[in-house]
Amino acid sequence: MLGYIRAYKPEMKFKDYELYKGVYCTLCKSLGKRYGFIPRFILSYDFTFFAMVRMAVRNRCPGFTQSHCSFNPAKKCLDCNRDNEDIAYTADVSILMIYHKLCDNIQDSKFFKRMFCRLVMPYAKHLYKKACRRTGEISKVLEEQMARQQEIENRNGSLDEAADPSAVMLSKLLAHNIECEDISALANFGYMVGRWVYITDAVNDCEDDIKDGSFNPLKKRFADKNFAEHCEEMMNLTIGEAIISYKRLKIFRFDDILTNILYDGVYAVTQKVLKKGDAEDEKSV
Repeated sequence: MLGYIRAYKPEMKFKDYELYKGVYCTLCKSLGKRYGFIPRFILSYDFTFFAMVRMAVRNRCPGFTQSHCSFNPAKKCLDCNRDNEDIAYTADVSILMIYHKLCDNIQDSKFFKRMFCRLVMPYAKHLYKKACRRTGEISKVLEEQMARQQEIENRNGSLDEAADPSAVMLSKLLAHNIECEDISALANFGYMVGRWVYITDAVNDCEDDIKDGSFNPLKKRFADKNFAEHCEEMMNLTIGEAIISYKRLKIFRFDDILTNILYDGVYAVTQKVLKKGDAEDEKSV
């Protein structure tokens, strides 16, 4: 996940924003406890969303307590029980995802970024092996889908083909080993969110990928005067399907936060990506 799935702060209630930050802070502490200090810097709000969805569909509350920020002990924050299985699982998943992102960067990035990724790869691989031992079969699913992704890119596959591995990954990660009243709805929700993330990233990177000669399934359409409208329609239809599946789920907590992300947060990110080069919208978190 690439930082696209986040809340829209102006439309959030204060109490919801505190809960949202609390899950983020707890994930940060869990990463530190399980993998050391450095991996805490790779955390994004995408993983907060991931953890909250898994906790939201369970019929038991993890509970929050008052705590202090590890980086600024004077700052208070909520702690969502870092031993909670969904927090721990999300910390493990974040390591798996970052490792595969580094592998992808080595394949596709410019010289200096590629060299940086190569330098940190031995350390990342050490953490990756540790996360694989903790996650078992799900790490193999990621490896299979990343291999599929590479094969599709090598033969310049279509957008639907190229988006499928990312969508399958998030679907299986989200629905893995969890009690949920409608597991098929949760899996489909994950699939559509994963597809939306891939399309959003392809739109965001299209111009740069054309310059670099990197794979991007949208390159052929970029010169079309209706490119932005076409992309917006795809993105809206995809997140719309995700919302349909979300509405099928029984949500026990965090509904206001997740709804904010799926409607307001996604809309803000969509507009920012489509208007790339304009002033940044600093209201999303």
